[in-house]
Amino acid sequence: MTDATTHAVEFTVCRSSVRVGGLTAEQRDRLLHEWARCHAQAVPDDESIELRPRRGEDWDTFHERAIHRATSEAIDSGVGSQLMLHAAALALPETGATIVLAAESGTGKTTATRTLGTALAYLTDETAMIDPVSFALSPYAKPLSVLGPSGRRPKRQHAPDDLGLLPEVDGVLQRVAVLDRVRHGDEDVAACAEPATVGEVLPLLVPQTSSLCRLPRGLVTLCETLDRTGGAVRLVYREAADLVPVVQELLSHAPEAAERGWDPLDDHELGASVPADDIDTLVPAGALRRVAVDDGLFVEDGRLALLHGTRLSMLDGLGPALWLLLDAPRTPEQLLDLLAESGPLPEDARERLDAAVNGLRGRGLLELA
Repeated sequence: MTDATTHAVEFTVCRSSVRVGGLTAEQRDRLLHEWARCHAQAVPDDESIELRPRRGEDWDTFHERAIHRATSEAIDSGVGSQLMLHAAALALPETGATIVLAAESGTGKTTATRTLGTALAYLTDETAMIDPVSFALSPYAKPLSVLGPSGRRPKRQHAPDDLGLLPEVDGVLQRVAVLDRVRHGDEDVAACAEPATVGEVLPLLVPQTSSLCRLPRGLVTLCETLDRTGGAVRLVYREAADLVPVVQELLSHAPEAAERGWDPLDDHELGASVPADDIDTLVPAGALRRVAVDDGLFVEDGRLALLHGTRLSMLDGLGPALWLLLDAPRTPEQLLDLLAESGPLPEDARERLDAAVNGLRGRGLLELA
């Protein structure tokens, strides 16, 4: 049994919920207010509630820890079925047409969200969870995390209502954008939306995904989503206020589907090297083999994008050819012979091959057979 004077709060995070216990009445009321957009409600406190303030822990430190737990729970609720981006999501109040704004931490995403959220419905500033079929978003309208005047953690948590952000609506994904804030120089920057190719945007978006490797054909799903929503855009800007009309214009009409600029690998090409005949085939000494990857596809400029766990590798030069040639374990000499079938090799072919192999081994994509 817990102390009768302690309280607890439960709130919804995407497709799950989180309970916080061990609270004073004042702390309970504070969480109820700051998490109101996540359907916060008071619940009985009991010993099964693990998330609770520690002895001597100040409130901001605890609340930041609670935010991290809530976000982890939100992400866990979508693993394997939902496309998830570390991104803000805002929607037109009238239609629910939603834009997702992806960006690295500390690059202005929260500031952009605070500004856009006074004109658009606020869905989240942290985790955009998208159904890959319907494009419906699971809302996670958490408090916004903002550094204080010192610029040091812990961040302060601000209720969306206190910041004047518009209430959430049922959001449906219409555009995907990468924020590109111009920080240097003093020239005027006209905010604009610049189209981005799949090859350009994958290295920017994939690091901002969660559990993409656990979503069946995660890279393919991401690229199909981009195509169906008119292709990704880069939002170039200096001041967040200048983004409002640009984003409103993007959401004012349904985009035309983008022309497909990528080609997925098949299951065999995603798999590890397999001896040509059977498992008893003698593998020559010094042979190399590729490892199995979670997904892969060729982008428009001929590079090969491979998703291996949480890591995205963009292969160029000899990399794509070596990957395909290593459907079976092969030695460097055998690889050179196969490459020569496509035309004369340069004098430094072996050096180039060794450099490419070392690069792939360094990324964990190749190993000695």
